[in-house]
Amino acid sequence: MVDFRDVKLRDILGRPHFRNAEIIASDKALDRLVKWVHIMEVTKVGELLNGNELILTTGIGWQEEEDVSASFLQQLIDCNAAGLCVELGTHTRTSPERMKQLAVRSDFPLILFHEEVRYVDITRDLHTFFIHRQHQMISDLDALTNQFNRLLLSGKGLLPLLRLLHEKTRRKVAFLPADGEPLMLPPPSKPAHRQSDDERMSSGKNKRTAGRPIIVMGQKFAELIIESGEELGEFDILALDRCATAVAQEMMRTMNVEERRRYKESDWIREWLDGKLKESDIADYVLSVKPGAQPRSVTVCVFELDRKTLLAPDFETVLVGRFISARFIFEQNGFLLVPVLLGQQLVLILLHLKPQIAWIPPLARAVERLRKTDKTGGVALFAGLMGVGPASPELTALNKSFQAACETIAIQKTIGPLNRPFYTELHVYRIISGMEKAGQLAAFTEDYLGPILRYERNKNAHLLKTLKVYLQSSGAKQETANALFIVRQTLYHRLTKIGELLGEDFMAPQKRLMLELALYAYEYSHGPVT
Repeated sequence: MVDFRDVKLRDILGRPHFRNAEIIASDKALDRLVKWVHIMEVTKVGELLNGNELILTTGIGWQEEEDVSASFLQQLIDCNAAGLCVELGTHTRTSPERMKQLAVRSDFPLILFHEEVRYVDITRDLHTFFIHRQHQMISDLDALTNQFNRLLLSGKGLLPLLRLLHEKTRRKVAFLPADGEPLMLPPPSKPAHRQSDDERMSSGKNKRTAGRPIIVMGQKFAELIIESGEELGEFDILALDRCATAVAQEMMRTMNVEERRRYKESDWIREWLDGKLKESDIADYVLSVKPGAQPRSVTVCVFELDRKTLLAPDFETVLVGRFISARFIFEQNGFLLVPVLLGQQLVLILLHLKPQIAWIPPLARAVERLRKTDKTGGVALFAGLMGVGPASPELTALNKSFQAACETIAIQKTIGPLNRPFYTELHVYRIISGMEKAGQLAAFTEDYLGPILRYERNKNAHLLKTLKVYLQSSGAKQETANALFIVRQTLYHRLTKIGELLGEDFMAPQKRLMLELALYAYEYSHGPVT
């Protein structure tokens, strides 16, 4: 395999056309990378160069003017050119002393031809050389890709992939997972310092460090980095790209196998939901999934699936993939996920790993991200009704949170989807749901709203809507009239009639509270009052 890091100026100068040239360059200058050769006779470089070009010139642009020639050389230095070749004799007869001094001070290679040379022959020779090396590099990259593929098929894991990248590039390799300890090749003599994003961006500007994110199922699970004491070459960067792809495939395979294993172990999760597991059994499982984890509480999140989704031919494959994404997303927000499919319900058991009192905001953020990733696939698992039960500090009391999550879904089937379907935020609907289960809802509504409902059926006087808005406006008459788009006199007439039907004390605190509850109960059973 060709060592592409050694495409340096010293290799170029060993070619026949440079045999009689005067070379003004230190060892450090001779190690400059050369990516292309270019003839340039203008004196203003501007944006004409990309960097690492070997420039050939006759000096026709500056003749014997040392200020112009020195300025031209400084521009090449600033543009990170690989070096400058000058033909002396035709347009520039004297040795450019100021250019020599500037080149030495800046560690910049200056090559002087003291006889006429054919730049067309030099460029043709070097272009052929570069193209040949490019073809060789592509061939070697194909061979490297095949080696990565063979390692993937061997099932030997992640480390051989990283070791191969290290061996072929002879660069330091670092694998930095989002959750877990980093892997370094060669192993550091002291504990590795995990760089921040700002530090990696800063170090990457000197072209000695390059990194690639490891993306699996649309989520960044890790970062792969190579680092060197010298500028990285094109082969290094392309090898890094291929290794990053192989690492992502290996992580995907490993996570898929592990997720399928967990998916088949759903019987004991059902026992957990039924309250039949001991706390020690739960703790052992949690430690097997995440060593050192100490859950503070547990919550259940339930998604309802439709039959079309369940009968999709690739349902199980999609389900396992979504579990992988969901596990990563929830862990980033402080939750350990234990998922299970129960009939038409996708149950997500969420163990709280952080001592956070306000657990609803991070859970809501995680669900929002989950639903966004769900939109990228053909089968949507998290688009239906969702319910989230309350958090319980007792891991064995999972059933209470599960039942509350299911009740939250049932309530939404009556009142419509909620933006925040958390059981703890149902408020009045928790009371109404309990009354419905006890068979008291219709009687309660009749006790408090019956007179108005019967009057409305005969007169269509809009009294129920007026009562609702008046209570919502805390008895503010002008605000109520504006909301109903009526004049105050009409409002006074309606309020008088409401008082006759419900009693003049209908705004007394306790009675008002029960009327508001009755209005919620009526809308729960019959839809919004309009």
